[in-house]
Amino acid sequence: MLGGTLERLDSLVDPRDRWILTASDLKKEAERLAPGVSPSHIIGEPVGKNTAPAIGLVSWWLQDEGKDVAVAVLPSDHRVEPASRFQKELRQAAQVALTRQAIVTFGVPPTRPETGYGYIELGDALEPGSPFHFVRAFREKPDAATAEGYLAGARHLWNAGMFVFPPGVMLRELEAHEPRITDLLARVPRHGDLSALAALEQYYEKAPSVSIDYAVMERSERAIVARAEFAWDDLGSWEAMDSKDARDASGNVVRGEVVLQGCENVIAYADQGLIAGVGLEDLVVVHTGDVTLVCHRDHLQQIRGIVERLKARKELGGYL
Repeated sequence: MLGGTLERLDSLVDPRDRWILTASDLKKEAERLAPGVSPSHIIGEPVGKNTAPAIGLVSWWLQDEGKDVAVAVLPSDHRVEPASRFQKELRQAAQVALTRQAIVTFGVPPTRPETGYGYIELGDALEPGSPFHFVRAFREKPDAATAEGYLAGARHLWNAGMFVFPPGVMLRELEAHEPRITDLLARVPRHGDLSALAALEQYYEKAPSVSIDYAVMERSERAIVARAEFAWDDLGSWEAMDSKDARDASGNVVRGEVVLQGCENVIAYADQGLIAGVGLEDLVVVHTGDVTLVCHRDHLQQIRGIVERLKARKELGGYL
C-alpha cells in the first residue's frame, strides 16, 4: 500500500521531497519500500497520536521551505486511480491552496449510501463551474437513512482524508484551534538539528491524540473542498468496486486475474497472481503483494480492527 501511494507521485513529486510518518517499529520497513526517500525524511512515531500532531510536526519542519511550497497529506491505505487524473487534481489543489492560503481537502462523490465514511457538505463554489467549494460542514458517519439522503441530495461528498496546504497556514490554524500542539512544537528544533530526534519522544508523549479533522478542519474558515473526479476507496471499502455495470450474471465483480466457478455476489481483486474461487457467496477476496484478505461483505467495516492487530504485532508489521 505504501509502495502504491509513492508510485502515484512519480513524475509529480521528487522522492527527495517526500516524507513518511509511520510507527517507529515500521521505520526500517518503510525505508526498504521507499529507497528514493531520504532516511532522515522517514519519521518513526514513538507513539500514535492520530493525525493532527503528525501533520503539525511536518508543517513545523517545512515552514521555511518557501512561499511556493504546498504540503500534500496522503494516507497510504487508499486506492486511488487513475494516477494521471489524481496527479492533475493534486496539482490543481496545490495551486488553489497557495493562491487562497487555504487548506484544500478532497471530497469524493458517493456512489452508494455508505455509513462507514464521514462526509463533507458543499458550500458555494469558488467560481461558477469550479470543482472547488467552500466547506459548509463536516458530517460524521451517518446512519443508513441519512446516508441515503446524502446520496440523493448530491450536496455531500465522502471525506477522503487527504489535505493540501501551505505549511504556514496549517500552523496558524493549529495555533488558533489547537494551541496545545503548537505550544509543544515550539520546543522541537528544526529538522536537521540532531537534537530534533531526541525531542520527538517528549513531543509525542505530551501531544493530544486528536485528528486533523477535529483539531482544524471542522473549525477553520480556510477549508476548501475539491470535488474529486478520480476513483477512490479506503482499505475497508472494497464494495466501492461494485456497480451494476461491473457485475457479471451472478453478481460477481472481479479485477485482475480471477477465475470464479459457482460463485455469487463476490468481489475479487488481484493486483498480481491469480485468485480462484469455487462455491463462494457474499465474500470479498483481495490479493495484493504478499497479503490476502478474505472477508464477508457484511463485515467490511471491521477490517480496520485487523489493521490495528497487525500494528500491535511487530513481527507482522511488514504486511501493513
